[in-house]
Amino acid sequence: MDFKQLQYFVAVAEAGSFTKAALRLAVDQPALSKQVRRLEIELRQALFRRNGRGIALTEGGKVLLAHARGILNQVEQTREALDATRDGALGNIAIAAPALVKRLLTATFVTAFRSRFPQASLEIVEGRSSAIQEWLLEGRIDIGVVHGPASRPGIELIRLTDHDLYLVSPRKRAPFPASAAVSVRTLEKLPLILPSPPHSVRMLLEEEAARLGGGLHVVLQVEGAEFIVELVQQGHGFGILSSFSLSMRNLSDELQLTPIVQPRLTRSLNIAFASQRRLSKLARESLALIQDCLLSPPVAGDTGSGQLPGAQSGSAALRLRGRLRRGATAW
Repeated sequence: MDFKQLQYFVAVAEAGSFTKAALRLAVDQPALSKQVRRLEIELRQALFRRNGRGIALTEGGKVLLAHARGILNQVEQTREALDATRDGALGNIAIAAPALVKRLLTATFVTAFRSRFPQASLEIVEGRSSAIQEWLLEGRIDIGVVHGPASRPGIELIRLTDHDLYLVSPRKRAPFPASAAVSVRTLEKLPLILPSPPHSVRMLLEEEAARLGGGLHVVLQVEGAEFIVELVQQGHGFGILSSFSLSMRNLSDELQLTPIVQPRLTRSLNIAFASQRRLSKLARESLALIQDCLLSPPVAGDTGSGQLPGAQSGSAALRLRGRLRRGATAW
């Protein structure tokens, strides 16, 4: 029994599939299967059994998994203790975030990370919140920044901020006065341009509409806030975006932003990690650094990195800030 065999066994057990584990480990599936088979031969018992949904652990496999995780954690702790004797933090860390948050992290976090951990390796990848949570459970990444609630068991969240949702309308065809607010009931009557499920905004709107006994009229399903804004400007329908998404772009005077009330709908931004995976020292320090970067106040004149809750730029965004201060009457 060696370290690689245990590592491969744990990866297969957690992924529930040799194919997924091979992708996570970046190894060929035959080589992975061969290592696990050698482990079974050495231990003289089967560790997995096949079922209609893939593979499952045998009783012996469950016992080994509990011990193997402890062994791998001890090895990682030993590496950390040795790294701590050197100057500076070492190691690799992978972080994932949705497109807009990734842009913000690239502008702020990367500089701070390279300054604090010059000998460490950093990878930042882009993905939807649902995919990021899956990557965390598979061990492909260490930390994620996600919108909305946890969509999978085993994900732990640290809430950063909540952002209100706004109806985005073409100004010339806006169905409400500029000083108004809109209820969820009223949204049901509008032709909406929304992302497809399981996007957190789409799921939140559908759940709230269903709770009120209604439904949404979705005429277009598109991915990306930029594309939604463009289609709204062209008159294809109405979009719904969070104040965070709106704060990260220059908005045209042709758009009108209307807050959604009765009830007020918000979209949370969170740091996510897998609760069953021990975070390395580098990951823990990086997590704290991400919090600092995303919650730091905006830099004057910096329109490229709009920190939370959003250094709004453009006159439409300024109107949004003014409306938030004044309040609005619901329709």
